[in-house]
Amino acid sequence: MQRWAIYIDIEGSSKIYAHDEAQFFASVNALLDGICRIGSQVCPETPHRLFVHQTGGDGFVIVSEFAQGNPEMPIAIALILMQTVLATGGVAKAGIAQGEFGDIQSCLPTLQDYPPDEHGRRRLGRGILQVFPVMGSALTNAHRLATQKPRGARLAVDRAMIKQMPAHLVVSHESAELVVVDWIHTALDEIEEISSRAGIQLLAAIELRDRLLAYVTRIGNTADEEWKRCTLRLNGCGGDDAASCPK
Repeated sequence: MQRWAIYIDIEGSSKIYAHDEAQFFASVNALLDGICRIGSQVCPETPHRLFVHQTGGDGFVIVSEFAQGNPEMPIAIALILMQTVLATGGVAKAGIAQGEFGDIQSCLPTLQDYPPDEHGRRRLGRGILQVFPVMGSALTNAHRLATQKPRGARLAVDRAMIKQMPAHLVVSHESAELVVVDWIHTALDEIEEISSRAGIQLLAAIELRDRLLAYVTRIGNTADEEWKRCTLRLNGCGGDDAASCPK
């Protein structure tokens, strides 16, 4: 069954963690808080439930319960989460795609020899093995879109999911495979509805723009110039030279 998936993580987390551990955890906590609020307040019941798994220290995959006919819902959720992270002083990148998703533990016969306890942990003597139990093309496709060029703190959506551009969707880059959405200036109706129901207070676009500009200025030489130019240009915050952001 095809389901939509959002892969989202904190940008520059390894450098942030090394130099500003408090900022790293503030960003991850803001992302987690937004996910929990949306899942519990906006999508608590079938057929709209969300299934969320942490992937690594700062990444999450958010998967829908069923396939949905339009991309506005996952785009709005990703936008809200990215804006929430920015409000706490960090930035995120995200990819949205479709695919299958399910339990893969039966594909790993070795696990049969190490039964889990009530917390899902497997014992290795006095050590512990914890397995990421789910996988599928929904995750791999969304992760690929999140990480491929153009680089930057940007939101990429699988081109195949967008049959017709939704009203008020601000697109900053297109290719045969993906569409990059300006997550600073896009104003879908779903964004206001979801944030209101989740109790998430979003900042105005002009303040988000100022914070993104301040972030790029603040990180200075800790990020490469291509990443900084693309982050700004793809979100309508400057860096207008198209050649500065490789396809």
